[in-house]
Amino acid sequence: MKKETFLLLAKKYAQGTCTPEEKTAVEAFFDKMQNQSTFHLNQISDQKGDVILDKIFLGIHRKPKKYILRKALKIAAILVVAFTVAFTAAQFVFAPNEIIQTAAKGEKKEVLLEDGSVVVLNSNSSITYFEDFETARNITLSGEAYFKVFHDKSRPFTVQTHDVKVKVLGTSFDINSYKHMLTKVSVVTGKVEVSSPTGKKVHIIKNQQADFVNNADFRISAEDSRERIAWTSNIIMLKNTTLSETAKIIENWYNVDIEFEDKALQELTISGKFKDEKLENVLESIAFLKQLKIDYITKKHIVIRRKTS
Repeated sequence: MKKETFLLLAKKYAQGTCTPEEKTAVEAFFDKMQNQSTFHLNQISDQKGDVILDKIFLGIHRKPKKYILRKALKIAAILVVAFTVAFTAAQFVFAPNEIIQTAAKGEKKEVLLEDGSVVVLNSNSSITYFEDFETARNITLSGEAYFKVFHDKSRPFTVQTHDVKVKVLGTSFDINSYKHMLTKVSVVTGKVEVSSPTGKKVHIIKNQQADFVNNADFRISAEDSRERIAWTSNIIMLKNTTLSETAKIIENWYNVDIEFEDKALQELTISGKFKDEKLENVLESIAFLKQLKIDYITKKHIVIRRKTS
């Protein structure tokens, strides 16, 4: 078959100028070949194609003139399959690469995005986005990060966490979204929209916080949001924080594992502020305030117990 004929048939089907009979037969042939898991283009023999087309035409009950089209329809069907395979392959080959930026336990990382925005990752956190980020400013966050978003009214900036979505144009805000807890969003400047999987939406502005609760709603509070981003200055800020959550913070900051001898201890709360402190100093301060005992099983394995004497 000449190249010109192939192109003509392909163009005819693509432009929708096939007769109803041609269109039905081509699509039926295509569906038949798609359903064969071991199908390859070079496996379509004239004999096999004729058998399949006979079954198709019997199914659509056309007049005898259909057989005149058999060869042309088979070629058109092959072209449809070939173009589909090529298009699918092209989507895979030319799809934008996924970029992952990670801050391991015990470190923090600043990331400059292609649009001029800046992201500061807290320990044990990561962001994922595609290399065409300048076109579609969409990010997925795991953990905690502080965002300073470059203002661009034509391109909203969105952050997806494991439970909420945050949408902005240009502002600075913090998202605390480790998987062991519900997401907390704090606005430092500007305004953001926070939405839940159920469609619930809230807008918060400077010095407002939205805490996701009950997997459906938000609790809005007002306080100095700079306290929520104190971690960017290497400050651990505890404010009526449970020891369970405090332990998670310490684990991420110092790359250690903490256990509680008694689970009831996890519900105790503590307030305090630690700037650039050594791990031992932080733990000893907590132990002193709550009358606890710190046992170092290894340098990386710590157990918090009740003080017995």
